[in-house]
Amino acid sequence: ELSTGNIAACNLLLLTATPKASANYLKDNAARISPDAMVIDFCGTKGMICALGFALAKEYGFTFVGGHPMAGLQYSGFKHARATLFKGASMIIVPPVYDDMALLERVKELLVPLDFKQLVVTSAENHDEMIAYTSQLCHVVSNAFVKSPVAQKHHGYSAGSFRDLTRVARLNE
Repeated sequence: ELSTGNIAACNLLLLTATPKASANYLKDNAARISPDAMVIDFCGTKGMICALGFALAKEYGFTFVGGHPMAGLQYSGFKHARATLFKGASMIIVPPVYDDMALLERVKELLVPLDFKQLVVTSAENHDEMIAYTSQLCHVVSNAFVKSPVAQKHHGYSAGSFRDLTRVARLNE
């Protein structure tokens, strides 16, 4: 269960759960979010969460921006958190309006403590298309690779490439 804490007092709310859990949290708590707040999701897909977030933000008066940090580990949960996880990474931003420079500057300022190298602004559709290629396809290929009967015989024949590919297979699909 996700904590609701005192979200009415927050000026920044980061949704860092799965898309479904983040969407449910947002639906259940949208009425409690301050109109001054910025809500940014960190989900791996943008279509569903952005459509919902933009609609709820319009209805309740807060600001919603889709986001996806291009960083992570094959492990999940707080015990695997790292203070420098986002240092030097790209942050993909899906704003409700593409050319709102004041909004983009506010997002940039709010995310400064996370030490991203750059913000990349795009649409939900473009994000999901690119992530299907750069992440999800890699996950499918990696899983097929490590589940191959030949993969069980790799001992002594593998190094960095095998290790990198098998790391991806452990990611939460």
